[in-house]
Amino acid sequence: MDRPPVFLLTMGDPAGIGPEIAVKALCYPAERHKYRIAVVGDLEVLQKAAEVCGLSPSFNIVHVPGDAAGGDGAINVLDMREINTSQFTPGIPQASCGRAAYRYIIKAIELTMDGEAAGVVTNPISKESLKLAGIDYPGHTEIFADKTGTEDYSMVFVLDGVAVAHVTTHVSLRGAIELITKDRVLKQIKLLHRSLRGLGIDPPRMAAGGLNPHAGENGLFGDEEIREIAPAVNEARGLGIDIAGPLPPDTVFNRAFKGEFNGVVSMLHDHGFVALKSRDFDRGVNITVGLPIIRTSVGHGTAFDKAWKGTASTASLISAMDAASNMHAFS
Repeated sequence: MDRPPVFLLTMGDPAGIGPEIAVKALCYPAERHKYRIAVVGDLEVLQKAAEVCGLSPSFNIVHVPGDAAGGDGAINVLDMREINTSQFTPGIPQASCGRAAYRYIIKAIELTMDGEAAGVVTNPISKESLKLAGIDYPGHTEIFADKTGTEDYSMVFVLDGVAVAHVTTHVSLRGAIELITKDRVLKQIKLLHRSLRGLGIDPPRMAAGGLNPHAGENGLFGDEEIREIAPAVNEARGLGIDIAGPLPPDTVFNRAFKGEFNGVVSMLHDHGFVALKSRDFDRGVNITVGLPIIRTSVGHGTAFDKAWKGTASTASLISAMDAASNMHAFS
């Protein structure tokens, strides 16, 4: 009988909520019997996080992902021995934590690329901590793309059955407008379509949001919809993709959450993320599509203001682990 697949869970920034939500989520494995989890992190930090949460789990030290146990209540750990709790202050960015968090990620990528794990689930990291450590990446997505040699990739956010891809993300609003081109929009449409099918949604029903108020109102409030977005949508339809739009960005998400669409291509970072995070900040999941490996992540940050108090929600992490399992099942 085949054993369930094992996914690697990076511990995230040690000073953030990653260690505690990892411990809390993995203390109750019974309902997640379809897969195994091994934390790539530091045993001592996880043990202290368990104490903060009022928990006393057993820990199973593993040297390779395949040794991870499943279903017995023990938390599997690949102990990296990068840092201990005497070497950082909870709740603030610091170089030691950025360095440790980065090394967890690299180890998880290497093991998964070598076929030793089915995918990677990531806990939050701090961009400021990375910078303090001299690590020149803006975040997880760029690290994964670089270390897997991936050029065409995207971040997809999933919540309540709706997946959202963004044509532009971490760039100024002025710069983002210049980046709305037919080719970029079409690429995101294709990537989102592929990710929806990877999640078992087939055929996907998608929509493209507009850039301008009322999706430009036929050119009255801007012509990017006419020049760039509509041509991309039309070409996608010619490829057999079921996609509507461009639709007004202030209504497309409401229509999606009512069941009309299960995927939305958003032109701007804040069009998509404001809609999603206003609906539910805790349960969203990030998925990096286009990579040769599965990578899912919590939809929130390090939450330094909540860190090491034992109160952080595990909802997004559990959703991220389940999403990784679903992607593997349909791959």
